[in-house]
Amino acid sequence: MKRFFSVALTVLLICLPLFTVGSFATYNSELETRADIVLLVSLDDGTVIFDKNPDKITEAAALTKIVNLIVVLQNCQDLDAVITIPDNESLLLKKTYSSNAALKPGERFTVRQLLSCMMVKSANDAANVLADYIGGGSVDAFVEKMNAFAESVGCKNTHFANAHGLNEDGQYTTANDLMLMVKAGLELPDFLDICNEYKFNMPATEKTKERNYVSTNWMLNPGYKTYYYEYAQGIKTSTTSIDERSVVIKAAKDGYNYLAIVLDTPWEDVNEDGNKDNTALLEAKKLFKWTFKNIRLEKITDTTQIVKVVDVKLSFKTDHVRLVPKENINALVPSGTDSNSVLIEPIPENTPSVVYAPIKKGQVLGKARVLYADEEIATVDLVSAEDVSANIFLWILNLIKNIITSPIFIVAALLAAGLLVAARLRRRRRLEEDGKVRYAPKMYKLQDSKRPSGKANTAQRKKPSEASAKPRSGAPRSGSGGNRTARNTQRKPNGTNRRPPRR
Repeated sequence: MKRFFSVALTVLLICLPLFTVGSFATYNSELETRADIVLLVSLDDGTVIFDKNPDKITEAAALTKIVNLIVVLQNCQDLDAVITIPDNESLLLKKTYSSNAALKPGERFTVRQLLSCMMVKSANDAANVLADYIGGGSVDAFVEKMNAFAESVGCKNTHFANAHGLNEDGQYTTANDLMLMVKAGLELPDFLDICNEYKFNMPATEKTKERNYVSTNWMLNPGYKTYYYEYAQGIKTSTTSIDERSVVIKAAKDGYNYLAIVLDTPWEDVNEDGNKDNTALLEAKKLFKWTFKNIRLEKITDTTQIVKVVDVKLSFKTDHVRLVPKENINALVPSGTDSNSVLIEPIPENTPSVVYAPIKKGQVLGKARVLYADEEIATVDLVSAEDVSANIFLWILNLIKNIITSPIFIVAALLAAGLLVAARLRRRRRLEEDGKVRYAPKMYKLQDSKRPSGKANTAQRKKPSEASAKPRSGAPRSGSGGNRTARNTQRKPNGTNRRPPRR
């Protein structure tokens, strides 16, 4: 049994630790938009400034060429490598009447020239020629690379069926997925340079004279004063199959960098001048102007700000501890916002109302959300503002209480009791099998052994009258008293005729 309890204690000590329980929001209310899908995000810290249907699936359209550009840059080591245009009508999309550069079989251009042609002119034939080249003669192989790239950056609702963006089944994306892909593209050395071009001159060849192309991204072009935005950079415009306009564009000013994705806006006369306007560009420009004017990176939490006071147990020196933010947090918030302009609200499920000493200064004890205008703009850990020592006596009592009330202790105790009973039963069974069990004699047998035999008792019970019929001399002759006297006279000295005591 000693060995059993040693093993049980070891298991208990090993298992005991297993039972020890030890972003920012948007400013959607500030702006209205005609676009069906909008996403404005900081490229510096990921803060979403504005969003509307960011996960709604829509046509990828010409925005597909952004991913085409990325895959080419990832797989081509020399952008000055020369490509000869193949003699393939389907590759050159001759009969689609879509946006093309009218490339001729046999013409020779560098990879860089074809990339610029694809992004500025939005040339579908250039997109297919690049896909054929990088895909080793297979556009389908290139499209597989596009889908692999989208998956690698975390896209959940994006798929490509072609390399240029003409609408067909299996060609779709979302604003959030476009953000992920563009952010990956911005890390590539030549990506933004190519996207920033708003005009491009295609050099003359033996078959075609020089071609001059101007981008439909008028936010980059100073000649379009209604749309031009001096802080805009790249990236790509698009027109859907139902003549809606879209744009993905970056802007940088005063050290702040933002990405705007505006999709599926109507082509309509906004200024009431009789001309239809590209509302995607107008909406993107409005978003940037409001953001640069109103949003600043401000310190919104202070490590000395008391957020909550919680009760402390197991200490005689204090009965509470103050919780403060673990660190100062800077967030993109409206200009003039500081720690006094926001509300730091403890999260109940992450912040206990009672804690146990000992507690170290800086120890994480909870979590809080930072609110501005009832919107969560950040979360922060809450830590102890001071050390709290424990009373050793209270600490030991609490430890014992926790141990004996823990599920593992209760299970171990029941297991130990069951094993103890089982061990005793097995030992008794072995002794019985060996014939070594001795049973104590029954007590009534000991009493019977001192009594007269059955016949003697019968005879004695049958002759009471004989004893009374022959009284001794001087004894009364009759009556109950005489009988009683006779019986008394028959007793031997020292009470030897007394019945044995009952046991």
